[in-house]
Amino acid sequence: MRAFVLSCLCLCAAASPFAFAADELDVGLSAAPGTVYVERLPDVQSLNFELLLVNRGAVALDIDRIQLSAYDAQGALLLRRLVDGNGVRPSIGVIDGRRIAPGQTLAVFNPFHSLARELPLARLHYDIDLSNEDGSHTLTRSLDVAPVAYENRSELLLPVRGRLINYDGHDFLGHHRRFDVHFAPIAAMGFTANFMRYSYDFVPVNAAGDMVAGDRAANENWFGFGADVRAVAAGTVVAVVNDQPDNRQFDQGKLATQPMVLFGNYVVIDHGHGEFGVYGHLRQGSAKVKPGQRVRAGETIAAIGASGSSLFPHLHFELQDGPDTRAEGLPSYFSHYARLVGTQRIARARLPVDTGEIVEAD
Repeated sequence: MRAFVLSCLCLCAAASPFAFAADELDVGLSAAPGTVYVERLPDVQSLNFELLLVNRGAVALDIDRIQLSAYDAQGALLLRRLVDGNGVRPSIGVIDGRRIAPGQTLAVFNPFHSLARELPLARLHYDIDLSNEDGSHTLTRSLDVAPVAYENRSELLLPVRGRLINYDGHDFLGHHRRFDVHFAPIAAMGFTANFMRYSYDFVPVNAAGDMVAGDRAANENWFGFGADVRAVAAGTVVAVVNDQPDNRQFDQGKLATQPMVLFGNYVVIDHGHGEFGVYGHLRQGSAKVKPGQRVRAGETIAAIGASGSSLFPHLHFELQDGPDTRAEGLPSYFSHYARLVGTQRIARARLPVDTGEIVEAD
């Protein structure tokens, strides 16, 4: 009897890799958003998008390797990079949650997000290798992405004058860039696009780069609290909320029906050419504009506050292709400011502000 049981167990163990057919492995691969923009920084070009993998099969699959091959318009190979399982602490570890359950959509933040500015990128070819848990079945999915260099139609000013830091922007580690609309709790609230994909958190600072003096819990101790916020370009005001307290809180229960509650007090301006500016976490009662009003570039529209989902007083600014959270984010290139590097002032024109940079706006 024991021999019979052991024989059965051995047979079952040997058969387990073939407990499903190869055609049960089915994975879809696409890029999000539909148009992938190239954002130009002084030394690199940033590729801020997701690779979406949809497991349409019956078996959980692991991502084992992602390779990028970049080509120019003539088809010449410019660069090849990969993340895989090689080494002591393999690079594939930068991919969070690499196992894709049946029926799951996994958003992989593009791991090759910053490439040299001189590369004339025309086509990005991705190969993604996957396997089942024991490695007995493998498959590869491939995708071509044609990135588009984005240019603002208007010349943009920074939304705050004076010295400020981009406390948290939209680089690979920034929380705005990592807003995953395929993460179940976020998807359940109805979010379908990353409206904050190219957002900034601007905080005024003193000469030493400090944002606050004294008790951080007191809004008045922050150098930027109450500072003027200005329109980055001319446009028409389309939405204003002005009555939320500066208590660094919001009602999460309202997100599904009122997603803009995230911003507390805010102003949305249609800057034309499909570009909308969202100015968030404004000070209660500070709005100087109303819907339908035309504003000039540089006109004061409100003041920095701490309303909504604000950790502390700052201005959340983003450019997007629509007036609300159903929009996708757009790159924004500012002019008439300088980056401060020690005692140096480096003039900037039509460039974004990277996370952590200290700048001074005219």
